[in-house]
Amino acid sequence: MRKQKDKKVVYYQDELKDDFAGTKIKTKTVDKNFKFIHTNPFWRFCSFLLYYCIGVPFMAIYMCLILRVKFVNKKVIKKSQPCFFYGNHTGVIDAFIPNLMLLPRRNRIVVSPDTISIKNLKNISQMFGALPIPTKLSGMKKFVQAIDYYHKRQHITIYPEAHIWPYYTKVRPFTDASFSYPVKYNAPTIAFFTAYTKPKGFSSCFRKANITIYISDPLYPDEGLTGKDAQKNLRDKVYNFMIEKSKFSTYEVIEYRKKEDETQKED
Repeated sequence: MRKQKDKKVVYYQDELKDDFAGTKIKTKTVDKNFKFIHTNPFWRFCSFLLYYCIGVPFMAIYMCLILRVKFVNKKVIKKSQPCFFYGNHTGVIDAFIPNLMLLPRRNRIVVSPDTISIKNLKNISQMFGALPIPTKLSGMKKFVQAIDYYHKRQHITIYPEAHIWPYYTKVRPFTDASFSYPVKYNAPTIAFFTAYTKPKGFSSCFRKANITIYISDPLYPDEGLTGKDAQKNLRDKVYNFMIEKSKFSTYEVIEYRKKEDETQKED
């Protein structure tokens, strides 16, 4: 593991709950009154223009030419039907990586409600594919209906680690809760892992690390398993793929240290 000189050190306490996105957004309520599915023709036309004519071209130029993002095994996506994608959550561009990776088919990303809470950006976030998790139980029925609606037409991306740890090179533990969707619909699941390596070349001054996205072949739970057993089995396959590919993440931009470990050192 190569470490950057004078890199930032971040202390964490809980791998499942700590978030280092640094957004400090006042979260809006997402309940039964939130509009998850937009069928208005004008809204959908604006969404099409924003997604394909503005957002995707701009991000393609930025991510491919400046950040030098590379994809490994991308060919499996072209052959696949709409899938559920699961990846490690390590950067702000995670909101755009799947959109670029999954072209030409559109993508929906299950996101924190903070994503649609930014002032004046609620509709724009949704036009780019944001599908916020409800903040109240009353919103779950419509959220599940939205998953049902979109999975037949588009890819759906989920970050099971839930919280952003920028440039983290390992894999954090995550539950099998979000794997109920591909099991329910018997849909293929594809895992991807974002790996970081030392930047080189003329444009390296514009990025902190080179970014490579490793993509798995379609995954399915073992035949004969149902319910929670199938969810856990699928979760383990995704997790094991990420663990395997994490060996390629060799450049540590930010060092993460567990707080209790530091306390033990002092003792």
